Amino acid sequence: MKKFINSYYTGYKAFHPDARRFLVLSFLQSFSGNIFGLVFNLYVLKLGYTRDFLGTLGAIPGLTIAALSIPLAVFCAGFSARRSILTAMGLSLAATAGLSLFTGRAPLMFFSVVAGAAGALMAITSLPLMASLTTGADRQKLFSAQYASSMIAAFLGNLASGWLTALWAFSFCGGEETALAYRLTLLTAFVLLAATVPFALRLKADRDLSGGGGAAAFSGMNLGYALLVLSPQLVVAFGAGMIIPYLNIFFKAGFDLPVAGLGFCMALMQLAMATGAMIGPFVVGRLGRVRALITFQTLSIPFLATMGFSGLLLPTLLAAFARTMLMNAGWPIYSVFMLDHFPAGQHQAISALYTTAWNLTNSAGAKLSGRLQMDFGFTLPFLITIVCYCAATLLLSRKFLKEDSKKAVAPTALKEELE
Repeated sequence: MKKFINSYYTGYKAFHPDARRFLVLSFLQSFSGNIFGLVFNLYVLKLGYTRDFLGTLGAIPGLTIAALSIPLAVFCAGFSARRSILTAMGLSLAATAGLSLFTGRAPLMFFSVVAGAAGALMAITSLPLMASLTTGADRQKLFSAQYASSMIAAFLGNLASGWLTALWAFSFCGGEETALAYRLTLLTAFVLLAATVPFALRLKADRDLSGGGGAAAFSGMNLGYALLVLSPQLVVAFGAGMIIPYLNIFFKAGFDLPVAGLGFCMALMQLAMATGAMIGPFVVGRLGRVRALITFQTLSIPFLATMGFSGLLLPTLLAAFARTMLMNAGWPIYSVFMLDHFPAGQHQAISALYTTAWNLTNSAGAKLSGRLQMDFGFTLPFLITIVCYCAATLLLSRKFLKEDSKKAVAPTALKEELE
C-alpha cells in the first residue's frame, strides 16, 4: 500500500505546475458540487414536484451540454484554457445560486440550462487541457489522479452534505428535513464554490486547446470512425442515466434512510469511484487498456444485479460499492483511449463530440427512467442498465480487443483497420 501511495505522490510532483493546479481546482469544485448534488433532488421533491418533473429537470443539464458542446468548441476556438475555466465557473455560480433561491418551475428549468452551459464549457476544456500537459504513461496517471481526487472530494462532500442538512434541520426546522433545511445546504455549497475562484485565478493555462482548428477540426474528422470509438461508452451512458441520477432516491425510498445515513451511503459511492480510478493505471499496465475496460465492465454486472434486486440494505450497499468502483475505474482509461485515437489538433473537437453524444444518451436514459419509475419502480431501469453494460462489453470485445496485442497503433492505421 505504501508503494502504491508513493507512486501517486511521486507522479504528482512530476506533473506540470498547471496540471497540479487543475487537480486542486477539480478537488474543490467536486467537494462543493457534491454537497449541492446530494440534496437537490430531495429538495425538488420537498417543494411538491413529481418524479416526472424531477426526471425532466435532471435531463435538462445533460441536454444543454449536448446542445452546446460543439457550438462552444467552435466559438471558443482560440480561447485559453484559463479563460474557458473562469467563464464556466461564473456560469456555475449563477446556476447554483438560482437553483437554491428560486422555486418556480420556469426558474428551476432556466438555471438548469445555465448549469448545463457551465458543464459544457468545462467538459470541452478539461480533457484537452490534461492531454496537452502530459505525454505517454504520465497521461493515464494524470487522468486517473484527477478523477480519483475528484471522487475523494465527492466522498467528503456527500458526508458534509448529510451532516450539514441534519445541522440545519436541528437548528431551524425542529429536527425535520424540510425544504428550508435542504435550501440552507444548497446555499452552503454556493458559498464553498465561490471560495474556489481564487484557485482558478492561479491557473496559467494560456494555451489554445483547439489546435487552431475550430470548425476545421470537425470538418476534418471522420464521423463514422469517431462514433465507432465512442459507441461502447455511449451505450454505458444510456444505462447509467437509468440509475445513477436517482441513487439518492433509490436508497432513501427503498430503505427509509435519514439524510445523514443517505449522505454516508452516497459518500461510499464516491470513495468507490476514487478507489477504482487509482487502481485503473495498474490494471492497464498488466492487461492493456481494452482488456482492462472489458474486465471492469464484466465484473460489475453481477454486482449491479445484486444492487437492484437484493432488497436488503447491507448487500445492496456492498454491491453498489463494488459496481461503482469497477465501472468508474474505466472512465479515465476510456478518456485516454478515446483521445489517443485522434491527433492533438482534434482533441477538443472529439471531446466536444463525446460530451454531446454522452449527455444526449445519458439524458435520454434519465428522462425515460423518471417515467418508468412511476409505473415500475426501479425494477425495469435496473434491467435496462444490465443489458446496456452487456452490450457495451460486447462492442469493446468485437471492435477493439485486438489493440491490446499491439505495442502501438497510430490513429490513421487503426482507422483503416476498423473501416
